[in-house]
Amino acid sequence: MDRFEFFARLPRNEPGGVAFTNAYLTAVPLKPAERVLDLECGSGDRAVWLARSRGCRIVAADADARYLPIVRQRAVEGGSGHLVLPICAEPRNPPMGDGAFRAVLAEGAALALGLKTALTLWRRIIQPEGHLCVTYPGVVNKDAPPEVRAPLERRMADPLGTLADYHALVRATGFELVHQVALHADLWDQFYADCQRHAWALVASGAVRDDDPQVKSILAEAQWFRAVGRSRVFLQAMVLRRVR
Repeated sequence: MDRFEFFARLPRNEPGGVAFTNAYLTAVPLKPAERVLDLECGSGDRAVWLARSRGCRIVAADADARYLPIVRQRAVEGGSGHLVLPICAEPRNPPMGDGAFRAVLAEGAALALGLKTALTLWRRIIQPEGHLCVTYPGVVNKDAPPEVRAPLERRMADPLGTLADYHALVRATGFELVHQVALHADLWDQFYADCQRHAWALVASGAVRDDDPQVKSILAEAQWFRAVGRSRVFLQAMVLRRVR
């Protein structure tokens, strides 16, 4: 079982939620019909919600083409099929040309690139004075030991940094920080609880063995957060404006 096969039936494949997305989007003055990119859209709940709530045209991009029929179906069922365009695109090679988007949402999409690389790559596709909304995990204490870092860093290009480290990268890559929101621990818990229930259901149904590497990894990450990570890591949403 790979990551898609595990998460295809769940709303999101990274911690978050509509309340979290809405909390940071309050700082972005989106108008109906403006074009927004949702990078690593997964199963599409964020893209569909944004299209319905803001009336924007959403390009819902994911590197795994298997998500696209799911996104398309959810958009139609959610009454926003005419506003959501699912496409296959890698975060390293974002779609369309320079200045194509009023805003870019990148929840979890920077993990495999590293924050500096991601901001540098994505800046060109954002209109001048447009916004990039990126979520990225970090450590509260820069000297955090391996047991705090390892479960997330296994899926990341760069080591976890502190919020001060990330603010410095923002300034160095041509953006201005205009708003930020940390993911509440309850939403982390909800995400991992959903993952655990889904894993147990898959095992109980015989769809997967309990020693499947993907299932073991996800369950171990859930246990790590509750036992170690809860007060020692954070997930920060940063709303950045392109300033040069």
